[in-house]
Amino acid sequence: MNETEIRYERFREQDEQAVRQLISLDVDAGEDMLRVLAKEPKWFLTARIGDQLVALGQMNEPAPQSYITVFVDPLLRRQGIGTAMVKYMESELRAGGTEKVRSSFRAGRPSSLAFAQKLGFDPYFSSAYMQRTGEPFPLEDIPARVYTDEDYIASQAFYAAAFHDMRVRVGRFPDSVIAPPSEKERRLWREEAEDRFVYEINGEIVAYSHISGNELSSISVRTDVQGRGIGRTFTRYLCNEIYRRGHTSVNLWCVVGNYARNLYDSLGFTESYTMDLVRKTL
Repeated sequence: MNETEIRYERFREQDEQAVRQLISLDVDAGEDMLRVLAKEPKWFLTARIGDQLVALGQMNEPAPQSYITVFVDPLLRRQGIGTAMVKYMESELRAGGTEKVRSSFRAGRPSSLAFAQKLGFDPYFSSAYMQRTGEPFPLEDIPARVYTDEDYIASQAFYAAAFHDMRVRVGRFPDSVIAPPSEKERRLWREEAEDRFVYEINGEIVAYSHISGNELSSISVRTDVQGRGIGRTFTRYLCNEIYRRGHTSVNLWCVVGNYARNLYDSLGFTESYTMDLVRKTL
């Protein structure tokens, strides 16, 4: 296969039917891409040879650490198409200032790991995709409310600290640091304020969370008040909010080894599958 034959284009709305047909050839490998595509189509590229759609790629925006993944037509794998597309996306990200790039694939697929390692990726960590269905939780009024911009400094401080603490405990994040606040992040939180929530005790914010559609994207509790049941109560509240918005299930990602897995299990979440993440320095 000649790499020059491949034509890369930004995903367009009219590509959706062809993309779904392509993903249907290996749903397990492409399900997560479809879920992200519905939220962030701007991150996706198509690859064609002539008029044939041969691959789909996800390439997040350039950042110090970004993300890519690629899905190739199963009948055309091992012909260099995936390798060519990964190299193309890495080149684009490198030009935008990206220093490290991550990718992921379903656990238990040795061929995917071998492909990643051939391209210079190293194993990083694993994360379980979990889902809860059923009725909302019985819950009395609790001191939770929608996030406002004035909450940013307090919320970001323990959000960053809590996730750093989790990464240290898991032991798969040797270069983890406590992320500092930034105006870019603050602006993003402000723009999505209706999907962010805080939990207060005596007027002080002690927990913060973000939801995206029916996904519980993050939840963090201030470290000095952990172990008091705040995380459990807040999670139940957030699940109810997602149900209130018309969804019939709540989904989340839980890093393998994270103590929060015990909480999610006890609240009725079940594991759908696990993804292995890999990364490399560009």
